[in-house]
Amino acid sequence: MFPHDEPVDPPLVGMNPERVIDVVRLFRRQHRRGRFPGGQLAVRRHGRLVIDEAVGLARGHGGRDGQAEPQEVTSTTLFPCFSAGKAVLAIAIAICEQRRLLSVDDPIVKHFPEFAAPSDDPKARITILDVLTHRGGILMRDFCQRLEDWPDWDKVVAAMVAAKPTHRRGTLAYHPLEYGWLLAEVVQRATGEPFPAWLRREIAEPCELPRLRFGCEAEDVDTVARPYWLGAPDGLIAGLQAASMFEEVATRPELATAFIPGAGLVTDAATLAGFYAMLVGGGVARSGERVLDLDVVRRYTTRHVMGWDRTNSAPIALGRGFFLGTLGPSLYGWWNTGSAFGHAGAFCTLGFADHATGLAVGIVTNGNKNPADLVMRMAPIGQALRAACQ
Repeated sequence: MFPHDEPVDPPLVGMNPERVIDVVRLFRRQHRRGRFPGGQLAVRRHGRLVIDEAVGLARGHGGRDGQAEPQEVTSTTLFPCFSAGKAVLAIAIAICEQRRLLSVDDPIVKHFPEFAAPSDDPKARITILDVLTHRGGILMRDFCQRLEDWPDWDKVVAAMVAAKPTHRRGTLAYHPLEYGWLLAEVVQRATGEPFPAWLRREIAEPCELPRLRFGCEAEDVDTVARPYWLGAPDGLIAGLQAASMFEEVATRPELATAFIPGAGLVTDAATLAGFYAMLVGGGVARSGERVLDLDVVRRYTTRHVMGWDRTNSAPIALGRGFFLGTLGPSLYGWWNTGSAFGHAGAFCTLGFADHATGLAVGIVTNGNKNPADLVMRMAPIGQALRAACQ
């Protein structure tokens, strides 16, 4: 059943079968060499499933989590996908914009007045587009370290209201959690509906992707793949202690089940690939239902800004909520990936599509090390997939 339908023979979608096998072998080789304990790889081209691979352990790796029996990954195992969900937030904003519920040029305060009450407050000028392109300047570092408060949306809203700008508006600085909190609240104010319910009705159901969601059900907490920190013990991401944060978000029940829109996507690789298949298909779901107009998809997946990210000290190219490929090395390959768009999750997950080839890809693992390791794992797979397209 979609998105885990039967994979088709690669030639039916214009892919070289030997090179497709090489992609699967590459993914398996990364696992054998200890790059991640377990993972999934799902690939669609022109909407048809070509690869739906699962390998390794979801839980019980090295006896680190007290798992009595190691739990093997299947193609339907749920994984914490962290920031890969930011792309879902971007499309939620796109749908609201298409329906004229908002404009990305609107100041956040137009929909969320408490965010900046005084008219001379610098926050009053921050727009939805600023947040979509990580140029809003709001980095709530103190609140981001209070994981116990994340499930309480009233506390989240209060923290956004109290937040002071870290950077001047327009400064390119990745918003690890603030992006999700701010955009989700804007969508909730614009639609008058809780974001999870709106997401289910407006995106997940039309796309036949019931597992496209933030947080898991309480009964699934003990079966969701556990993320493992494989990097340095003092590893940081955006100034936060990554080593403990990644594992806590996915293993503490109150966090694993919470709505954490900037970092709480819980899904599988086939669902990610299905989401991107809708986008690279011009905004049309498999059923034929139009979720988003083609020109809106193109607008959100075309470069809007490129520069030096002050948060992660790295160059980035962005559309509206999507990381874009470049002429040189990127997450999507070693060169000439400008037609690719997507979003990573922590240092373990990548969902992307490529306008030039019609590929839609979900790569989901449970091993986290550092940004360089993420690129060194993902780029060869993206490169090999594009080479497999005839």
